[in-house]
Amino acid sequence: MNIKPQVLPTPQKVLFVHYGDDWIRGSERCLIDLLTHLDKTKFEPVLWCNSEVLANEIRQLAIPVYVSNFTLLLGERSPKWDVIGYSKLVNTGLNIVDKHDITLIHSNSGAPSQWLNLVSRARKLPLVLHLHSRYPLRDRITLGLHHASMAVGVSQPVVDQLLTDGAAPNRCKVIPNGIDTEALLNQPVEDIRKSLGLPSDAFVAISVCSLIHRKGVDLLIEACKQLRELRLPIHLVVIGEGPDREALQTQIDDAHLSDFVHLVGEKHNVVGMMRGGGDLCVSGAREEVFGLTLAEAGLAGLPVIAPRVGGIPSVISHLKTGLLVPTENAHAMAQAIYHLFVNQDQRLQLGQQGQQHVKEHFTIATHTRAFEALYQGLLDNPAMTTNWISHWQFVPPVKASFRFMKNFRKPHTQEATV
Repeated sequence: MNIKPQVLPTPQKVLFVHYGDDWIRGSERCLIDLLTHLDKTKFEPVLWCNSEVLANEIRQLAIPVYVSNFTLLLGERSPKWDVIGYSKLVNTGLNIVDKHDITLIHSNSGAPSQWLNLVSRARKLPLVLHLHSRYPLRDRITLGLHHASMAVGVSQPVVDQLLTDGAAPNRCKVIPNGIDTEALLNQPVEDIRKSLGLPSDAFVAISVCSLIHRKGVDLLIEACKQLRELRLPIHLVVIGEGPDREALQTQIDDAHLSDFVHLVGEKHNVVGMMRGGGDLCVSGAREEVFGLTLAEAGLAGLPVIAPRVGGIPSVISHLKTGLLVPTENAHAMAQAIYHLFVNQDQRLQLGQQGQQHVKEHFTIATHTRAFEALYQGLLDNPAMTTNWISHWQFVPPVKASFRFMKNFRKPHTQEATV
C-alpha cells in the first residue's frame, strides 16, 4: 500500500508596511505582537518601514526587513512635493512585491496608502489599511484612505470617519487591538512604593502615556493638586516620555507637587509596575481611539478612570471596569479618583471585572485570528481587490473633497495615534 506524503499548503506572502517615528510605542507594539503571533504556516510576513528601531525588533523574529526614507506628498513635513522620492517608493514597493511573490499588502498606518494604492493596483493585490488613529479630512483625501480593499479601524470612531465620507460598509471593519496577556503577566512584579520611596499609606494612581498635550497629563496634575488640597494621600506616577516633560515638570513645581507627582520616564515592565502596588490607572487623554495602556491596566487588575472620548468607551465599560468622566475636566477626574479612594470594595471589584473583560475581548490571539481570517477572505474573493475605478474608490473621495472645500477655512486636528 502506497502512502502519499502530505503536502502542506504554501504560506501566503504578506508585505507589512509601517510609517512612523523612530520609536516603539502604540502602533509599533501592535505590529510587533501581530507579526510575532501570526500563523507562519499560513502567512509569511515581510516588513518595509522607515524606522531602524522597529526594523531591529522585527529582524529578531527572522523576518525579512527593508528600511526606506518614506516621502509624503502634501504632508506636514518638508519636502511636500518630492515627486521623485514618491516615484522611488512606488518602484521599491513593486520590487519588494515581485522579489517575495507578495499576495497581500497590510499598511500599518494611513500614510503608506498614498503609494501602496499604486503598488497594489499594479500587481492586482488586496490592500488592507490598518488605521490606529483618526485623520483630518484633508489627510483622508491626500493619503487616499478611500482606495484600499479593506479599511480596518481599531475602534468604531476611526471607521465612522470613512463611512461619513461615503465609504461602503463592506469595505470597513473594526478589529480591536489585542495585548500579549501571557508575556505581560510574566513581567516581574515591581514594588512601586519601594522603588519610588513612597509612604505605605500612599494612594497610587498610575498613568502610562507619551508626554504630549493630547494625552492630558496636565489635567491629571491639576486633579492631583485638588486632591492633595483635600488631604487625600494621592501619588501620581506617570510612565512615559515626550517633548512636554519640561513644561509638565514646571507645572508640578509651581503647584508644589514635586513630592507627589513622579515622572518616571519610559519603562519596559509597565504591567509589572501596575501589579506592584498601583491602586488605579488614570488617563487624561483629549483624544484616544483605543487606549492600549488602558487594556494593560485592566489586565493588571486596576480599575481605570478615563475621559469618555474617542474609542475609550469601547475598552472601558463605565461602572463595570472603571469610571468614565467628561473630557478636559480635571475636577471631574478628581471627583472620580476620590470616589474610588473612599469606596475600596467597588475599586477592587472594578479591577477584577476589568481583568476578566480584557482576557475575554482584547487578547493578541483573538486579534491575530481576526486578521488571519480577513486576509484569507480577501485572498479567496478577488472581487475585493482594488480596481482602477469602483464605487469604493470614486464616490467617497468626491464627497469628501466637496466637504473639504466647504470647510477648508476651519482648522483641523493633528493625527492621533493609539
